Amino acid sequence: MQPSVEPSWPEPLLALHARVAATAPREAAASSAEWREDFARWVRGASLEERTRAQAAAWERLSPGERTPSELLFLLSTLSELLWPYEEPRLGLLKQLLARRDAAVTALREAGDPENADRIHRESTVTISTVLTRFLKRHPEALSTLVREVPCTYDGRALRFQDAVEVDLKYVMGTGAKSVDLLEQLRSLLPDTRDGGRDKLTDFIRTRAARIPWREASEVLGERLFALATSPDGRSGMRGFLACYPNGRKEPDWCSRAGLLLARTVEVGGPPAVVENLCDLLTLFDAPPVDGLRGALGALVQSDFETAADLGHARFVLDHCQGTMRKSEPALALTLLWLEERLFRASVRRGVPEAFERRTRARAKLESLSGFMHLVWLAEECAEMWPRFRTPARPGLDGLVAWRAEVARRMGNKPVLRKAAIEFLLWCAPDEASSEAELATLTLVRTATDRRLVRRMLEHPSPRARFRARALQSFLQAGAGQGAAPVEPSEPATLTGSLRHLHATRSVHVGGRTWLRDRDLEDLLVGAVGRVEAETAQQHPRRFREETPALIAGMLDGLRSEWERAQADLGSLVSSPLSLAMAVHRHPEAPPDAASDIAFVVSVEREGFVRTRRVVRAQVAKLEQRGEGQWLPTFRLGRERLDALLSRTEAAFCLFLVPAFVRPELWVMPARLARALMEAQGALSGVPREAAQGASRPLAQWLVYDVLGLWVGDERPDVIDASREGEAAAGFVVDVTVR
Repeated sequence: MQPSVEPSWPEPLLALHARVAATAPREAAASSAEWREDFARWVRGASLEERTRAQAAAWERLSPGERTPSELLFLLSTLSELLWPYEEPRLGLLKQLLARRDAAVTALREAGDPENADRIHRESTVTISTVLTRFLKRHPEALSTLVREVPCTYDGRALRFQDAVEVDLKYVMGTGAKSVDLLEQLRSLLPDTRDGGRDKLTDFIRTRAARIPWREASEVLGERLFALATSPDGRSGMRGFLACYPNGRKEPDWCSRAGLLLARTVEVGGPPAVVENLCDLLTLFDAPPVDGLRGALGALVQSDFETAADLGHARFVLDHCQGTMRKSEPALALTLLWLEERLFRASVRRGVPEAFERRTRARAKLESLSGFMHLVWLAEECAEMWPRFRTPARPGLDGLVAWRAEVARRMGNKPVLRKAAIEFLLWCAPDEASSEAELATLTLVRTATDRRLVRRMLEHPSPRARFRARALQSFLQAGAGQGAAPVEPSEPATLTGSLRHLHATRSVHVGGRTWLRDRDLEDLLVGAVGRVEAETAQQHPRRFREETPALIAGMLDGLRSEWERAQADLGSLVSSPLSLAMAVHRHPEAPPDAASDIAFVVSVEREGFVRTRRVVRAQVAKLEQRGEGQWLPTFRLGRERLDALLSRTEAAFCLFLVPAFVRPELWVMPARLARALMEAQGALSGVPREAAQGASRPLAQWLVYDVLGLWVGDERPDVIDASREGEAAAGFVVDVTVR
């Protein structure tokens, strides 16, 4: 009786397969040459569809199950053609092929044909190597899938499985970022690689990774690293990962991301294993300007211990940082003392019994530092005072002046204490106390070394510290803080300069004192405009179908109301004639092409005389939806409208009304830049949304710092008059007067 024939084989191979299956084991080796000739003739005339069907049939016959020795010999001898990588590789391919090879060789030995058994073993091993190499060349990311559960080693050239099957890594390795997948697959084999080849394979991965342009590979590798970091059992894999990719130790984005993930995990009370992983990962970033220890501490600097669900994570991070801190880091010691003091106060309020013991132990580990008592004093003072800035019990001006003087007295005498305090104040002070922290820092900047420290803070891992250092650096570069007071011009050209002039001439009285900070006024105005900006962005998904002039009218009405409220607040703070006024006018007969145009006219008066008057034109465009929740990729704005606006004045901008995509804000960008983006994209009637978002700044910052600060504007009288009346008049005119 003829054995059953697999129905999935192509028609020309049915007879050949039936003849193979009927061959006795003793005759299999002798008949294999005839089978190969018949199979080669079929291959030369086979279509792609027939080859695919033959491959599927071969997969089925190679799967576990009873097979005759003759059929196994046929499959092994035709693997190079049957298992061509037309489709995705199968799970455990190598293990299955090796198992079938061993079964065929064993059958031949049992049949009394050891000579042919050895030959088949050698030939099939070469064939399996060829098949595996082909699959890896086409699917390098499937290495672990193909070779699962097969022991391997590396001899410096080829990857060897069971000391027989070889894969030449240089042949299968791709170029550029394409090789990242295979390198990661090789790294996953390291735990199962024999000791003799593990170091060689690690060196190969590191060498090939160094040849990849880091910009191309860092994004892919970063995702793999943080997948390990956020996996509870991925701690050991992180160190092996960075051992293979040492450039990652110098990657500031990875360090920042690890710090943010740690902060978020601590905030929400995530898995303790993930907290441990991220703390361990941050210790591996040690090459300037990357600082993993500051990244770990930064995860707690902005956290709120009072509202945290569990303080256990904060305790672990602090213990970890204290255990890995170098003794020559006074700023880190001061930050640790401040965080421990905050943790102590939160623990006492919750009734934690060991709160006092923990604080005592933490201080005992640092008491050998120079100026330890002064560091403790500043940590306790800041832990007590800074939270009050968020409450109605905000410190008074007299108390703040006295506090800054005490900080200067205690921390300013020794360079090591000044260094610790400067970094601590710029890094750890909350946003509400930023002005006080900057002023206190200025009292500590006394030497060229201190100024260099402020300049080095521009590379600090904390964005908040970098921002504050940039502000101080600008102040110091202008000549301030070098032993002589800065000289103000007799006629200030900007609002900021005017405020500094008022301060220098002691003509503005604040609560009985002649003192005014620029930051007070800036915070007041930016907050007022920012509230309107945020409300407009949040309402945009509901109101975007309204006409653009109606949206502009609502936004400007909100600005006028907030401006009046800010003026009232300013009047309560400043007992002087300084005032800010805003009036909004709508052109009743504005032509259609200027109905969505706003003209901001800023007038600065002093002693009853107009010192300057400038106009800024802003073309407004709104973002619309294509369907429910699907926002268009461009703003509808014609080139001819921008060209007409730019022909009138260079002080032209675009104001884009958008929903709160990332932050609740509206986007402002120069009209000339918007015109260039349209030309670069080949667009005639739209500004690309993604490009606009990347090149814009929020309305609040633009209106306060650029328009009101008089950094932009057209002073020509004819341009100012044309914005109010005539064919080129703006649809809306906003008069801002500073007296």
